[in-house]
Amino acid sequence: MTVATTGAERAERRPRRAPGGRHLLVAWLAGLAVLLGVLPPSLPAQALEPGPTPPIAEPLAGWPRPIGMEASAYVLLDTTSGQVLAARNADERRPVASTVKVLTALTALERVDLDDEVTVGEEVVDVPGSGVGLEPGDTWTVAELVDAIIARSGNEAAEALAVHVGGSREEFLRLMEADAAALGVGGLELVSVSGLDDGNLLSAMDLALLSQAALAHEELGPVLGRDEVTLPSEGTVASRNLLLGSYPDATGVKTGFTAAAGNSLVGSAARGERELVAVILDAGDDPARFDEARRLLDLGFDAYEVRSLTASLRFSVAGGEIGLEVEPTELVLPTAEEAVLELPIAARPPEGDARVPVRSDGEEVGRLTAVLDRSRAPEATEEIATRLGRAAVDGAYAALRARAASQELG
Repeated sequence: MTVATTGAERAERRPRRAPGGRHLLVAWLAGLAVLLGVLPPSLPAQALEPGPTPPIAEPLAGWPRPIGMEASAYVLLDTTSGQVLAARNADERRPVASTVKVLTALTALERVDLDDEVTVGEEVVDVPGSGVGLEPGDTWTVAELVDAIIARSGNEAAEALAVHVGGSREEFLRLMEADAAALGVGGLELVSVSGLDDGNLLSAMDLALLSQAALAHEELGPVLGRDEVTLPSEGTVASRNLLLGSYPDATGVKTGFTAAAGNSLVGSAARGERELVAVILDAGDDPARFDEARRLLDLGFDAYEVRSLTASLRFSVAGGEIGLEVEPTELVLPTAEEAVLELPIAARPPEGDARVPVRSDGEEVGRLTAVLDRSRAPEATEEIATRLGRAAVDGAYAALRARAASQELG
């Protein structure tokens, strides 16, 4: 049986977790650590989890592609479905410069509150690269440090926050690696909280997954989209992310540059209930990274749309019925391209859940799980088979096949 899609129903964004209770626990544990002389505690992240596993692993060869892209690596991710809509060298790990600061900020805000005060130490002395004028003895809030890290790419701000949260740069790096692994980005061996050291190797896909989590974070998400911030040392200053304020509905995220990494950018935008993340690595001279991010985001919003697929099939059996159902699942597919699910009609019901194909313009693009529902069957199929004999059961199913399946489209 072929079951067509419903209309272009939009996906709801993943609900954001509420802060509060966990932070109280963190504060209590930190106080206990002070009493015990163990500072600082290596506290676990609150509830970091990977994003959704997409039923469509990658775009098909004939699907829309961006033009004019010169970046060495890029990826366009739909955050709701987890689908990759466009990619080049997306899994190749390479230097990514200050874009790693998205993970720095996320790791910190999983363990401390924005209004916590931080007294800066010697870790900020002689930190090279972009800075915000931090000096030993300065007192900033976590919120001000995070603004400095994201909007102004403050390297010494990243160092100060890392030492405040982890007790040392090295311990904080281990926390960053653990948080990345919890989000499905495993195997990182980080050497810098600021990204100034090109020994940090991540892929465009790694950064897309980390940024997906950062955008969904209750406290960090809004920070990523600020086109200007106010800092104690500089007053009100503009974000280095020129996508903000210039691209409609831009929501973040972070710029980066070193000679080895090239000009790089993680950019994001949301329209309606869809949010896209575009990662551009080694894009050449500015403004190429911003232009290429715009191309990717335009492609995702204009050439793709959300479809909701669902289907059910019911088999009449002695004394009841057995169902096979695909729960409503939202996929991102090329605009106006046909999409269908195929549920099997057989002589007898399946023995368990089944993986059924999703086809787009006749080509299989992925599979969804059809769940077996026995709630309306008075006896399990195996019990019937034992009592009547397998041959008799098969014959009964075959006889009923003509009237077996009532089909429901969702």
